[in-house]
Amino acid sequence: MGIDRDVVAHHEAGHAVAAHVLGVNVERVAIQSEGDAAGHVVHDYGCNMNEIIYEEEPDRQWALERAAIISLAGEIAQRRFRAESVEEWHGGADRISVHHVLDNLAGATDQELHDAWWHLLVLRTERLVTTHWLAIEWLAAVLVKQTVIEGVAEIEHTIGDAQLPLKHRGKRLSVSERITLVSGKPLTRP
Repeated sequence: MGIDRDVVAHHEAGHAVAAHVLGVNVERVAIQSEGDAAGHVVHDYGCNMNEIIYEEEPDRQWALERAAIISLAGEIAQRRFRAESVEEWHGGADRISVHHVLDNLAGATDQELHDAWWHLLVLRTERLVTTHWLAIEWLAAVLVKQTVIEGVAEIEHTIGDAQLPLKHRGKRLSVSERITLVSGKPLTRP
């Protein structure tokens, strides 16, 4: 059985939109197989534990939580899109990243705190995915057509297009034109 591109696209879009919403620059989103992964997201910060664990408090806690939310968002978006598509082995690297974060937040030996933090991060991620579902669906649709989206500006533009009426998505609009459309006003061009 082949890989379902729609499922992979929603998974990767979940990661990318979460990163974008949390202020992390996304450099590349792809639904191309690479190693064991069916797709991937490249961003500038959020999952490199070597950078995060040496941050000063409270920046360290926020950086760790942000990394976990970005990692969790892929599977949560995939589950929202098509729950039956999620297998136990999906998102293995994502889960490893989250457990590494939890070890740094809760300590490797405090299982009760580890579990509580896990539930809190899952809940926060579910809320983020729900709030930004339109952007996730739009980014996934573009990924299915294009396979790869590269460049911070291009990805931000694509995610931002989700707020526009369908007939204006994917067009190069000025900031003022985007504001006009998002506010519900018709676009008038000379």
